[in-house]
Order: sequence, then C-alpha cells, then structure tokens
Amino acid sequence: MSGWKGKKVLVTGGAGFIGSYLSELLTETGAVVTVADNLARGSEWRLAGVRKKIKLLKTDLFVPENCAKACKGQEAVFNLAAKVTGIEYNRFHMADMFESNMKLQMNVLHAASECGIKRFLQVSTACIYPHDAAVPTPESEGERGKPEPTNEGYGFAKLMGERLAHYYTREAGMEVVIARPFNAYGARDHFDEATSHVIPAIMKRILDGQDPVVIWGSGDQSRVFVHARDIARGMMLAAEKAPPATPVNIGHDREITIKELFGVICRVLHKFPKPLYDTTKPDGYPRRAADVTRLRAITGFVPSISLEDGIREMAEWFQTRPV
Repeated sequence: MSGWKGKKVLVTGGAGFIGSYLSELLTETGAVVTVADNLARGSEWRLAGVRKKIKLLKTDLFVPENCAKACKGQEAVFNLAAKVTGIEYNRFHMADMFESNMKLQMNVLHAASECGIKRFLQVSTACIYPHDAAVPTPESEGERGKPEPTNEGYGFAKLMGERLAHYYTREAGMEVVIARPFNAYGARDHFDEATSHVIPAIMKRILDGQDPVVIWGSGDQSRVFVHARDIARGMMLAAEKAPPATPVNIGHDREITIKELFGVICRVLHKFPKPLYDTTKPDGYPRRAADVTRLRAITGFVPSISLEDGIREMAEWFQTRPV
C-alpha cells in the first residue's frame, strides 16, 4: 500500500478503537497523518505508539466549523467519527444513535467537500443489513428492508450516510468510498458493561471470576469476528482501490456461534467456568457473515490474524491496559 506515502491524510475518530490501528498503519506507509478526535474517556493512550509522528487535534466534530478546520489542507479523509456502543445502549437510545451519527457524517462530508478534498472513505456498518439478510451477506442486501431492530437507529443513520456518499460523489466531484466493516475485536476495545462488544464482555466476566458466566441471548447466534488491525488494513485498501459510491464489505465468512466463541475464550484464558445463557436478552442477528467477493476482487484483501491469536493478544493487553 504505497499509495499513501507523503499524502496528507485526516483520520476523524482516529483515537478510537479501529481508528488507532488505522492511524498506525497509515503512518507506517509514510502518510502525513492528522487525527481529529474528541478524546472521550481519555482515549489518547491508544495513539501512544505514534503520538510523536502524527498531528493530534482534540476537537468536537459535532461543530461544523471544527470539521472545516480539520479538513483544511488535507488530501484524503477517513471518516471514522461515530458514536458506537453495545447492543443494550443501542436498543433504548435509538434517537441519540441516529442523530449523533447523522451529524458526524454530514459535518465531515460537507467540510471535506468545501475544502476540495477528492478521496474520502465513509465508514458504514454491517448493521445496515436487514434481520433476514442472506448469509454470507453480499452488499446488495443493503438495498432492501431495514436494519436489524436492536441496532435500528444506528443502522439507519449509517445507511443515510451511504446515501450522502452517493450524492457527494455525483454532485460535488468527490470520490467517496463506502466501507461496511463486520464485527471488530481486539486490544484497545472497551470493557465496560454498558458499551462493550461481546468478546470483551465475555472475557471480562471470566477474568473477574464469574461462574456461571452470564451471556446474552441463546448462544446459537453466529458472527464473524475481524481483528481491528485487519479491518484498518481493509479500509486502507478500499480507500485506495475501490470505486466511489460502491459499498464494500470488510470482513470474512468464517462464522462462529457465541457458544463456540465462549469455548475459544475459555481455552485461551485457561479458565473453564460454566456459561449461563440469558434468553430474556436479544440475540440480534441470527447469523452474520460477510460475502467478500467484491472486496477480494478489488483489493485482494484476506484477514491475517486468527481469532485465537487475536483473543490471546487481547487477554494479555487486558491485564495491563491503561484504563
């Protein structure tokens, strides 16, 4: 990925979970990286490895003028700025999830257009797909139905962000690439109960000594898990090579049920409590896996980090994490 060497690149949300890996990878390729982030929850620590190599703007991107300042002088933008939480928050705060994510998408896209930036990556989500989507899920499934109910507010916001990508590409001469990442995991993720994803939630409960370990849903629902570093690499390839206004899944099609995932985490941690599946909580999508035919045809991308290795790295990080 030599196309980024010497380019002035803005990463909004670059101190976030996936954003920090992306900022690192861009820096490694020789890009001149600016990170714009509100640094919520003291997230600057995620950038410790590249802090001296990047420009860091602590800023509120809900304010349009701040987006304009961040975009000025840039050659490309990766828009990862988003409000992302866990399923429990998403279920009961759909208005907030919709409004917050719409504002962040609109503000950054508009600012980039005003600043004459041509290449732009709009990060969407696999949550735009309907509950009954075909599995593995091709990008065409995003054109029908509505997002899965537990993530509806967030999913609709991201779907509308994709429409904006189309309009800015068609009307403003921008090249807005659309990335739809599937379930990310890895070190640097959140471990608090209110906002954590499934892997950190289960891992923390095991390491905290729970027995049985409460797991939401039946455990029969399946997911694909993609390390955040792999997702960041896929985003870079998509931004470099994908045609504008064409959504691209970033993930793989190797499904694992939550019951199987629990077993993998236990083996990696060498701890073997019993699971307790709380079926009063929602399963979300019954199955989720990415059809990556388009991604591989355009970029040749294949994830490089196995689930076991990623969980092992995550567990080691958890023991010494700064927050």
